[in-house]
Amino acid sequence: MVALAVIIGCGLLYAIILAVKTPSPFVKGNWSTLIENFQASPKEFYVSVERAIASRQVPDINKSRVDWKEGGLFTAFREYLRISREKLVFDICAAPYGTGFFISWWLAELRPSAIGPTLVVLGIVFLLYDRLAFYFGFATASIYTLIGLILIVLLLGILVNRSPGANWVRYVLVIPLIGKMIERFFMPPTYYRMDTEAMFKASIEQSVKEVLNQMLQAKGLRALTELELKPIMRDFFQK
Repeated sequence: MVALAVIIGCGLLYAIILAVKTPSPFVKGNWSTLIENFQASPKEFYVSVERAIASRQVPDINKSRVDWKEGGLFTAFREYLRISREKLVFDICAAPYGTGFFISWWLAELRPSAIGPTLVVLGIVFLLYDRLAFYFGFATASIYTLIGLILIVLLLGILVNRSPGANWVRYVLVIPLIGKMIERFFMPPTYYRMDTEAMFKASIEQSVKEVLNQMLQAKGLRALTELELKPIMRDFFQK
């Protein structure tokens, strides 16, 4: 009963944390432009970008809409189109600005709070130890719990390898010690991994550029140059 109470308590605390805390983004790059005397629908722009991405058949990604606050407490929310892959997210924004229309994207590594996932793991370990101690005694339970923890890490590592691009992976990687072990043994920074991250970035960037230039040309305006489309990057492959 004590172990069950601990698990429930950890779950409730984690739910509270998720409700009040926003994952911290580590910005790796961004780009923005303002088109003077131009108006368009942000929602239609997002749909067009999603179609452009779908036409490229970019693997292992998730698409969603997220709301970021415009400022602090009691300020309005701004809707963004989010394209995510493992720890990386593209947050794309389109909105009117005065008589113009601006488009921006932010490439970031999303880092959730480690508190919730850590509490979940501690709850599982405590429950496992409590049950094993009841049947085998404290000394034997300690050994079996350590073996069980190693098996959990191996299982998580296998699931991470079989779930490229899954959003839940980032929550596993922030768990102290366990996350580092999984990154070290199951997600090493190989050439292939770095290539696929770069191709993910390039695919989304090209999709935004394609949709924007199509919108401009449909209104009889010139397409943006490569220099105007060049993003600001911040050590993309830095770990």
